[in-house]
Amino acid sequence: MCPRCHIGFFGHDPPRFGAHLQKTSAEEDTVFHRGDDVVTDEHSLDESLLVEPDSPRRPWREFLGSTPGRLSVLGIVLVTAALATGAITSAAIGARQQRIETLRTHTEPLTYAAERLYSSLSIADAAAATSFISGGVEPIAVRNRYNQAIGDASNALVTASNGVDSTDAAALGQLSEVSRNLAAYTTLVATARANNRSGNPVGVAYLSDASSMMQDTILPAAERLYSEQSRSVADTQVLTGRLPRAAFAVTVALLIALVLAQVYLARKSKRRINPGLVVASLLAATLLVWLAGAALVSTAATERARTEGAQPLATITQARILAQQARADETLALLQRGSDEQSEADYARRSAALADVLAGLQGGSHEPGATQPIDEAVTALGDWRHAHEMLQQRLEVGDYPGATAVAIGPADSASPATFAALDEALQHGIDSFRGEELDGMAESFRSLSLLAVGSMVIGVLCGFAVGGGIWPRLNEYH
Repeated sequence: MCPRCHIGFFGHDPPRFGAHLQKTSAEEDTVFHRGDDVVTDEHSLDESLLVEPDSPRRPWREFLGSTPGRLSVLGIVLVTAALATGAITSAAIGARQQRIETLRTHTEPLTYAAERLYSSLSIADAAAATSFISGGVEPIAVRNRYNQAIGDASNALVTASNGVDSTDAAALGQLSEVSRNLAAYTTLVATARANNRSGNPVGVAYLSDASSMMQDTILPAAERLYSEQSRSVADTQVLTGRLPRAAFAVTVALLIALVLAQVYLARKSKRRINPGLVVASLLAATLLVWLAGAALVSTAATERARTEGAQPLATITQARILAQQARADETLALLQRGSDEQSEADYARRSAALADVLAGLQGGSHEPGATQPIDEAVTALGDWRHAHEMLQQRLEVGDYPGATAVAIGPADSASPATFAALDEALQHGIDSFRGEELDGMAESFRSLSLLAVGSMVIGVLCGFAVGGGIWPRLNEYH
């Protein structure tokens, strides 16, 4: 290239440097069209991707992590625990009282009505059989005894029917069976008595049918009713005799929580005593002592009602049932003039069982009011068995009039007088043991009479005391 004319060797002008720079810049600004989108080579940087976003704040966590937050949570928990303790204790004691009241006013009277129903039916059957021993027109005293027994049985049937729960299908069925068959029984007895007064021997057959209905159908249904209600009484007494564990557990837990809260506040506030929590602790301790005392008294009273009332009551009631069954066997054997060996065997078996039951009662530990009737019953049973031996001796030699005199005669050594003494002693024993049972249940109920309401009041006062103890400490942080 010539330096002067700036002409290259090939006769062309040399490329210009400025044009080259323009071309390069143009290439960098070149755009590419892809469909409707425009894409450039220039890259942009999103600065927001380089900065970590702020995490959302959680003020409630910060509050709970602070001392005021912890004190607030502590106060809420303690107040809730105090109110829950009062409510749970009140509910437990209220339920216990309700069971005792149901036992006193419903279950136990129904059991007693079932026992009176059975006894009245047995007395009526024995009186009906006795009226045939004399022959012809029965004595007025025997007739009155039969009518009185039927009336007592009807009253007991009504009482039992009113006391049975409508959902107790078994008891309702038994009462319905007794009521239906009792009407048929009285009809058979009336027919038998009419034939007996007319001198028709068929009267004995009617009486035998009536007695079979009583012994095989009516009395077993009445006995089942009594047994079931007696078991219900025993089960309820066992249930009410248990300590209210839930009430004890929540009360002890509340007291421990209050003590631990005082220790925590003493460390935080540098104060040894928090008056509000001290008052709350004293209230919780008062509730615990009250609950323990009332529960122990109630449990002891219920246990006494069960061991000194219900259990011997069931035993002596069974003794009276055995005595009445044995009396019916004795009367039926006499009507058959000693030819009915089964009735005599039943009498021997039941009288022996009666002697064993009375011996067991006599060997137990009872109140003086219950011991005397048992001793009298043992003596009367011995006299009655002696009279029965005399009756059997006269039947064996064919002395039916002499046997009849022993069976229905007015002498003090005859069967009517000795059996009446036995039955009266057993009835006195039943009344005595029933009185022990009712007294125990009444004492058990009275020992809990104020605790149901008092526990709720103490729970509320305890909650206020906790609030009064926590609130001043919270104000120190404001």
